Amino acid sequence: MPPHEDMTQKPKHLKQTYGRLLGDFRSQIWVLIVVLLFLVASGVLTIISPSLLSDILGDSSRFMSVDTTGTIHILWTDLFASFSVLLVVYITSSFLSWISDWILEKVVANYTYLMRKRVKEKLDTLPLSYFDKTETGEILQRGTNDIDNIGRNLPSIITSLGRGITVFLGCIVAMFIKSWQLALVVLATLPLTLIIIVIIAGKSRKQFKLYRKKYGELESQIEEGYSGFMLLKLFNREEKAQELFDSTNGVMTEADRKSQWISGFIYPAMRFIYNLGFVAVSLVAGFVYHDAAGIAMLVAFIMYLNIFQQPFEDLGQIYSSIQSMGAAAERIYVVLDEPQEKADDPDCLASEEAVQGDVVFDHVAFSYDANKPLITDMNLHVKPGEMVAIVGPTGAGKTTLVNLLMRFYEVNSGAIILDGTNINHYSREALRGSMGMVLQDTWLFSGSIKDNIRYGRSDATDDEIKAACVAAHADHFIETLPDGYDFQLKEEGSNISQGQRQLLTIARAIVSKPKIMILDEATSSVDTRTEQAIQDAMEKMMRNRTSFVIAHRLSTIKNAKLILVMNKGSIIEMGTHKELLAKNGFYADLYNAQFLGNNPMAVRENETEQRHLDPNPAK
Repeated sequence: MPPHEDMTQKPKHLKQTYGRLLGDFRSQIWVLIVVLLFLVASGVLTIISPSLLSDILGDSSRFMSVDTTGTIHILWTDLFASFSVLLVVYITSSFLSWISDWILEKVVANYTYLMRKRVKEKLDTLPLSYFDKTETGEILQRGTNDIDNIGRNLPSIITSLGRGITVFLGCIVAMFIKSWQLALVVLATLPLTLIIIVIIAGKSRKQFKLYRKKYGELESQIEEGYSGFMLLKLFNREEKAQELFDSTNGVMTEADRKSQWISGFIYPAMRFIYNLGFVAVSLVAGFVYHDAAGIAMLVAFIMYLNIFQQPFEDLGQIYSSIQSMGAAAERIYVVLDEPQEKADDPDCLASEEAVQGDVVFDHVAFSYDANKPLITDMNLHVKPGEMVAIVGPTGAGKTTLVNLLMRFYEVNSGAIILDGTNINHYSREALRGSMGMVLQDTWLFSGSIKDNIRYGRSDATDDEIKAACVAAHADHFIETLPDGYDFQLKEEGSNISQGQRQLLTIARAIVSKPKIMILDEATSSVDTRTEQAIQDAMEKMMRNRTSFVIAHRLSTIKNAKLILVMNKGSIIEMGTHKELLAKNGFYADLYNAQFLGNNPMAVRENETEQRHLDPNPAK
């Protein structure tokens, strides 16, 4: 879905979507049947009440008597008894409606809870490639707002349809039983009602969809603006950002105003039709009936006319709710239908205790896009305890290599062997439990520093946490914070510096005691002095551990036993730092560009371009 796709679009497969939605309530089918029976009963009682009132008014003689002097005596007992029956009907109808709403809200609340759980469990099983192609905001939208959309709309849809259909059909039957002449008068208002509803609903729906679309755009602008607030200030883009915000906000406000203004016509239009019907019913009743019973009949039909129009007043909102809920459900099912990671083999190795760290890449090929090969034929053998450094330009495939090792992605062909066993025959939990990883981009959550470090190993003691922080040179700055290790970090650790966040992630990796260590530019956010101290700590931590170190700063990997130079998905050079410099190849160009202030690669590219433009340069 594009970033700003209309989140209130019509569902493409409404029938199938609602079929699946009903299937999700299969276990609650008898509860829903009971709810519908309550709604039908409430609707029937609503239809009965005008008839009861008409009978009471039409037979008023049994509530009064006239003596020989002409004095009228009201029989209060009989009058109260008759109206008590009507009162019981009203109360019972309201109670059945309330109890059905209460049951339905409980059923739907349980559904939304289970659906959130299903979506969360599904997301946990999806491959990393899904998150590469799907925006975080979109995932959040489907897992929260879309499910809430169903929870808000479903009860009102079921209630309105169950009660509305009963009232509509029952009202027609009751009117024809009471007086077919007046029933035809009331039905004559139906075409005009439908025309007005369709026109108004269509116009307001367009504006409402535009409003929801712009609402999503505005949310995105706010999120991007404040997450990159420093960048906004740096490039003096506040005015442009404000102009964009004002433009989107203006369109959204206008669409909201128009949708509410157009929708506002429904009620007065229904009242206008009601008044027309009232006049017509009164005129016809005057011609057809000429006694007290006619007044009672007129009262009954005025009530029927009002009841008859109630479902139509809700029709526009029900239609929009059905479309909105169907689209939300369809987006949720798209997530639930996504192909998930291949399940672990039943007989896979489920423990990392025996892992030694012997890693072999055997003719490995991989690409994110089938039409754009990245790694074509990688062969590599890393023995237990060896430290391998991986260098190369951006896009060379360095991070992809370790992502394949951790099975964040599956290889297209070939195999990765760990201690003589294909990594596909390890459970993902065991495989990843044997590895520690420090990324260039830090990730911390809201909570104490202690809890963030313990995330690497849940049973780590306070002493182990402190020792890991000392090794990562994080202990000093932690002790200066209020509450020390109990200092509460904000979201993503935004209340400490980037370098301090990096130190905490390194401490978290140390405390996990991994068999294999992966460092992806782990010291990129610390100063040179701290970097050297961390390098010393890392060397101690990586001792006797298989380690993969992705580095752009070549000074950090001079002492590596093996350096892999990657370019365009292939290993083009390998050796020690001195051996690679002596080759005067790609690695030497990288090193000279970084430390000697020149760029041999750029010079070579320029010479190649010049020869292409002028194959016979003047000597």
